[in-house]
Amino acid sequence: GYKIFRMNEIVRGRMVDNGTMKRTDISAEEFAKYRLNWGDVLFNRTNSIEHVGKTGLFDLEGDYCFASYLVRIIPNQQKVSPLFLTQMMHSETFQQEAKSKAARAINQANINATVMRHIKVPAPTLDEQYSIVADVETHERAIAQDQIVIRSAPSRRQAVLQKHL
Repeated sequence: GYKIFRMNEIVRGRMVDNGTMKRTDISAEEFAKYRLNWGDVLFNRTNSIEHVGKTGLFDLEGDYCFASYLVRIIPNQQKVSPLFLTQMMHSETFQQEAKSKAARAINQANINATVMRHIKVPAPTLDEQYSIVADVETHERAIAQDQIVIRSAPSRRQAVLQKHL
């Protein structure tokens, strides 16, 4: 079968194949309908409210499809960078609006594609979008490096204590 992206494979704004993806046995015609292309953006429309709106950019090589509770957005790349769109959809403003428009039921929330389509996202020039993306990525790299230092702090502390005991 074909590898199928689910909500759990959306990690920090990207679709991630961690080697343990589920596979689905669908026809070639069905696969053609759900096949992902580079630059597609997936949006989680149904789940608990904290997961509604989870968004990931597909930028992998290979044959993948997506679960039906995810909505595919195909950005017009002459107007919007897929990575810029993904970052904007991760913004607090977008997330709050998406969650506020979600219909809620017992332990589930849902935002349909038509409602989601009407949420506005700023669209500066492509050059400005690329600049914003580069700036955000610089900050994300710094955060990732800082998180490594933070995670290693307890073992470094223990090493210092061991040295002096």
